[in-house]
Amino acid sequence: MEPNNRGPFRPITRKVNTIILISLIIGIGSISFYFARSLLVTIDDSTRSNLQQQSDILYTSIENFMLPGEAPLAEEFFSDIETMNPVYQIRLFRRTGERAFSDNATLEGVNEFLDAERFEAHERQVMESPPLEEPHFSRASGSPPQESFFQTTEEDEVFFRVYKPLLNLPKCTVCHGSDHTVRGILDIRNNITPSIQKQRSSLAVSSTLFGGMVVILAFVLTRFLISSVLRPVKEIGSVCTSVTEGDFSSRVQFDKNDEIGFLGRTVNTMVQGLKERFELSKFVSSSTIESLSEGSVGKAVPLTLLFTDIRGFTSYSDTHPAQTVVEYLNKILNDQTEIIHDCGGDIDKYVGDEIIAVFTGDDSELCAATAAVRIQRSLTGGEEYDGLRVGAGINHGDVISGMIGSQQRADYTVIGDNVNLASRLCSAAKAGEVLISDSIAGAIKKESTLDGPYKLKVKGKNQYQRVYKLVNVRKTGDQEE
Repeated sequence: MEPNNRGPFRPITRKVNTIILISLIIGIGSISFYFARSLLVTIDDSTRSNLQQQSDILYTSIENFMLPGEAPLAEEFFSDIETMNPVYQIRLFRRTGERAFSDNATLEGVNEFLDAERFEAHERQVMESPPLEEPHFSRASGSPPQESFFQTTEEDEVFFRVYKPLLNLPKCTVCHGSDHTVRGILDIRNNITPSIQKQRSSLAVSSTLFGGMVVILAFVLTRFLISSVLRPVKEIGSVCTSVTEGDFSSRVQFDKNDEIGFLGRTVNTMVQGLKERFELSKFVSSSTIESLSEGSVGKAVPLTLLFTDIRGFTSYSDTHPAQTVVEYLNKILNDQTEIIHDCGGDIDKYVGDEIIAVFTGDDSELCAATAAVRIQRSLTGGEEYDGLRVGAGINHGDVISGMIGSQQRADYTVIGDNVNLASRLCSAAKAGEVLISDSIAGAIKKESTLDGPYKLKVKGKNQYQRVYKLVNVRKTGDQEE
């Protein structure tokens, strides 16, 4: 790529890949996160709801066991539940935080309250009370008592727990008294470690699948964009670059029936049109091309005009084969054109074996004179041009410049008296001569060698014209004379 002041070149492929990856990660990632989050919340809500239902059932069961004083049945009930479903653990705590059923303190307190030996003490194994979770236990045993749901981790196992207060109902005050609201705290644990592990495993698999899906989709979309958009656009850019470098042979090769294909066909049509216009420009002067933006309005401009004409070309054409005539004519015209362009002039038109050239600018007279001298010098000797020589005439003055012709076909050219004078000087010049007008001589006399003045009678003029023969210009191109 050519250097520019817009910073480093950034391929659009890289930008597209970045946009695709970010879009897929944000889009699919957001959706996946939403569903995963929703699933986890649903599982937690379901676990909480099940645990609450289980706590309600256990609460009712414990009440039924406790009313007739059947605490051993409650202990056996807890043990049976843990045996049937190991994920559940049930403990009962006194409101003081001690483990219930670990001793006979409750029985002794009830018998003392009733002032009778109503309940028989049992031999019990003293069980160590596990640490209680604060502030959840305080909330369950406080006033008013409240259920407290929470999650804990013990020895790499995760438990979903509930502290459910066992209320001292009116029917319970007969045995336990009415000086307290809470008789105990039911601690129900649901071991959700297997569920957590499954969730983590599912998340790992989902993340892997998500990453793989992002990579696959990014690859597929990138390949599609490269083949359908980026590569065709790059090819179109390459064709346009070739056109800017003057190569009109390149064409967009893909032909798809979509917007990019339409663009490619349009570019091919444009390049073909540019090629035709470029070829046409060889037959049209640069001034004509520049004048297209100015319209058909004529204007008076100061110009220097150089006319050259091959002497004896008519008889030469009659005595030589057409191929030879065209070959030497093109060679002479081509060499003259190169010299004129090198000296800053422009070919207005070719008229048979005649060249009409125009020069503009402050030093247009000297440039035209230099071109004429160089043309005569290049044709000296004649062997390379089969003996053909030219005569030249130069004049400077105001001319009318504009589009001349019909609406169907016109030519941008110059007309006027000064144009005619330059043409008459050319016609009067002999082979190898350059005749210049008085205006040209006055402008270049310090830089040139002149013969004259001479009087010349030209068609269309009542008086003789003062003219000069241009012998030499002291600096012609890169050569000092």
